[in-house]
Amino acid sequence: MPLESPLSFLTGASASSRLSWSHFNLDFASGIAIFFGGKAALSALALQPLYGRIWHGWYNAPGCHAIVWELVRTLLQGSVSSYSERLSLSLGLDGKKGPKYIASRSGTVMQHTRHLAYVLNNRKWRGNECKPVVVGERRSPTPMELIIVDLKKKVLTGNNTLPPRSSLHSSLPIIASATSIVACAICASVEDWLSFKMILLGIVSSGITSFIMCTAKITLERLKPADGVPPGDGMLLSDNRIVILRGNEEDVNAVTKGKLRLKLKGGGYTLLPCAFIALSQVTLQLVFMPFGSLPGQLMFLLSLLVSGGCNLYLSAKEDDVQSSALITLLNTPEVKTYEASSRASAAVLACLALCWESGTPPKQILKEIVPIEPRVWKAWSEFLEENIRKKSTHFMYGDNESTGDLDNREGKLLLDLIDDAHAAYDQYIKDHK
Repeated sequence: MPLESPLSFLTGASASSRLSWSHFNLDFASGIAIFFGGKAALSALALQPLYGRIWHGWYNAPGCHAIVWELVRTLLQGSVSSYSERLSLSLGLDGKKGPKYIASRSGTVMQHTRHLAYVLNNRKWRGNECKPVVVGERRSPTPMELIIVDLKKKVLTGNNTLPPRSSLHSSLPIIASATSIVACAICASVEDWLSFKMILLGIVSSGITSFIMCTAKITLERLKPADGVPPGDGMLLSDNRIVILRGNEEDVNAVTKGKLRLKLKGGGYTLLPCAFIALSQVTLQLVFMPFGSLPGQLMFLLSLLVSGGCNLYLSAKEDDVQSSALITLLNTPEVKTYEASSRASAAVLACLALCWESGTPPKQILKEIVPIEPRVWKAWSEFLEENIRKKSTHFMYGDNESTGDLDNREGKLLLDLIDDAHAAYDQYIKDHK
């Protein structure tokens, strides 16, 4: 007996659905399925301006109610003319708080920085030039990573928009689009035109919204410092990572204080048709899909399942994709990474990176990273300050007034700290000869 084609099978299944499947329907499931995956749909939409691919998003996707809510909220929160900042916040392209920032030359301390500093601090640096150099052999309960970022070129701000970037994940939506198109074709083959129209509505609705977003431009706000201010060298400090920023004040300000904006080609009023189209999709699919045939409902749910899975995967990769894209605003900085075995080693590296050439006293930097008030730490910090002040090419130490009163336990701790300082000091001098 010849094998039936899948198309013939589905056609036959539709004809006999009243007899064999009369006890089974997907009316309720096909109606409420569109309300799943709202967060993932929003994340996928936020990636559109980063990818810049006009064919992205042309698939029947769930979660459009979340898109409607965020777009309407963006419009209602303020005037249309200032939509760009609110839109970037709504889509998660801005708004996350970065770590504490300490400026080594001006003494400025910011308890919280802005989104680009957050991205920079959580960035997973890759490549041979970013391979961390291990510093110190002592096993400490508080190892730290230290990254030196030299902003040699001007940070891209103002009209220097972020160019779209390709990614290994940017081709994934093709699978979701193909599935939605095939689902439409199968619905047409079984003459379920209602389900056909609902899936096609989802494809067109999501596609138009994605097209508008993919043509948007991400810009970083320019912050002009006062005349005569010193360079903005400083460090971003978190629990297990220190990021050293070296460059002029304007560039460092762009990282620590700059606001990211998402500007649409048609301006803020473009959000209105996007919200209306997405709302129409949600409303019509909710009302009419329960009246589709069983094969049509199955195809509708299949398209939602595949596209929802695609959005979910993209949302899981959102931080990596966003990080890779936004870092390009820094205009290819020079990066050096160290894996410090202890917090003391990291403190030494930070002091050398910020104080060696500038002549800034390292005490301000030290007290933010390690305790310098206890006797043993005070003695250790004095050794470090003396070496940096004299610009010694090797870490030198000896007895002084602070070491005379130390007991045996404190003496052993001091030797461990000196070993950490010695390893970090010599490694930094070796790397920056």
